[in-house]
Amino acid sequence: MDALKLPSLDTGRLCQEFGLSSAVLEDPEQRIPYATVDALLERAVELSGADHLGLLMAQLPVVDPDDVGSAVIATSPTLFESLERGVRYQRVWGDGERLSLEKTERGVRMRYTPVGPWRPAHRHLAELVMAQLVTGACLLTERNVVPLGIRFVHAEPADTRMHRERYGCPLFFQAPANDIEFSHEDAALPLVHADALVHAIFERQLQRALSALPTEEGLSARVRHYLQRSLGGGDCSIAAAARALRLPARTLQRRLAAEGQSYAGLLEALRRERAADFLQRRVSIAEVSFLLGYSDPSVFHRAFKRWWGVSPETFRQRHAHTR
Repeated sequence: MDALKLPSLDTGRLCQEFGLSSAVLEDPEQRIPYATVDALLERAVELSGADHLGLLMAQLPVVDPDDVGSAVIATSPTLFESLERGVRYQRVWGDGERLSLEKTERGVRMRYTPVGPWRPAHRHLAELVMAQLVTGACLLTERNVVPLGIRFVHAEPADTRMHRERYGCPLFFQAPANDIEFSHEDAALPLVHADALVHAIFERQLQRALSALPTEEGLSARVRHYLQRSLGGGDCSIAAAARALRLPARTLQRRLAAEGQSYAGLLEALRRERAADFLQRRVSIAEVSFLLGYSDPSVFHRAFKRWWGVSPETFRQRHAHTR
């Protein structure tokens, strides 16, 4: 809750509106539905007028001395290994939003994916996460680490002066995903608090915390896996998914709703993500339409224009330089 302590925001009123006590929000063991968090952030923007809420929230310390996960990250040998630990143990912090790490030709890329179809709160969450990664990299290495670039799914805000000051690197908006890329040299930087023994002690605690969590994936993740296998030739209907998951279709819909998701939303989010990725890899537009399960390319064109605000051809031209 400290992250929302802004001069222009009455946090007591905000909590009251959502039926949440400050004790619940300040308890690190409490888990709040992502849909509630999203709605709370969007309401906070309305009440405070803070258009750059994510960047303001990022002014808090990125390392929590009372958090075992922070200790594991801070005592890792290198920046890359600290990022890898963050991905490995992310379920300890939350069950929905996801970070992934991959090597690129120029270095390493960390990708952030919020929960569910895009909504305004996701802009602030993505900007918060990217600011924390930049600040954390500089703090833990005691070097001026400048990312190769940061990409955001959302449209470019009217005023980006605070963004450019905070990130200090090339920024791209309306990109296929929220991600940040570090060079090979920066990824290999040693952390100033690296300590093998301390790291091993805290990591064992984190491993125990992770093993205590339920091992079964949420239903939305299982649906997404099904859709990943079925796009481009399979049956993407909810009836087919329900049969594959051995659930009645109504039960599938009800359980997804309990996770703050919908079948149509998961399918559209995956198609949107895949479409952007395929176009950047120079796959033909007709083939992209087929690979996403559209029988009529014109339907794909209309959907893509709705997702990104431009045609597939224009999108490809705009983002040819971001890979």
